[in-house]
Amino acid sequence: MRASLPTRVRAVLDVTGHMRQIDLVGPDVPRLRCRPGAHVVVHVPQRRVYSVWRHDPRAASLSIRVALHDAGGPGCTWARSVAEGDRVTLEPPRSKITLDGTARFHLFAGDETGAVPLLAMRAALRGSTASVHGVFEAAQPADEVPGAAGVAPLPWVHRGGASPVASRVLLRAVQDLDLPPGPGAAYLAGEAGTCRLLQRHLVEQRGWPRRAVRVQPQWAPGHPGFGAGRD
Repeated sequence: MRASLPTRVRAVLDVTGHMRQIDLVGPDVPRLRCRPGAHVVVHVPQRRVYSVWRHDPRAASLSIRVALHDAGGPGCTWARSVAEGDRVTLEPPRSKITLDGTARFHLFAGDETGAVPLLAMRAALRGSTASVHGVFEAAQPADEVPGAAGVAPLPWVHRGGASPVASRVLLRAVQDLDLPPGPGAAYLAGEAGTCRLLQRHLVEQRGWPRRAVRVQPQWAPGHPGFGAGRD
């Protein structure tokens, strides 16, 4: 069991109609090691995993973004009712994917749940000389997750009423990307089947080595929260 960290809610805001940002503060937050793309376990009181949007040690603040889905669940119930001043217990941040500082260029692709860690990683590339490419998918324009202020946005595609599972909409968008020659570093996050399709495209059709493709499944049918960022 990892150490438990006490925090309290400083603010709650709606990022989209299906996503809430919860800003947490606490005495241990400045000392956390939190790489871009990290996630934390939150006790709601059940243990749920959410992506870190921003870590500000100077303000002793850590922000998470929680996707709200129609099926509900303990995490969604908590995120919908949480209020300023509430006490929340965390476990220290963990990282499954993180930026490759040696990459010639970076590729980001994922659905609206995967956009949270991927856009946080995108923001960390401010000032980098490596080019950035990518595309995100959401059900509709209102579900597009805003990125960090002052960072050039990446394009979004919309699946409408199509299934988000093993999404051909996002696959076609990635297939259509005009990328520099040779492999860079790819970061894929979102529904598990979609991540597999994108990984297969990069490895089998574009010839990227598998080690250059970093994958973080966020959810799968029947398992809405086995990864970071969703209940």
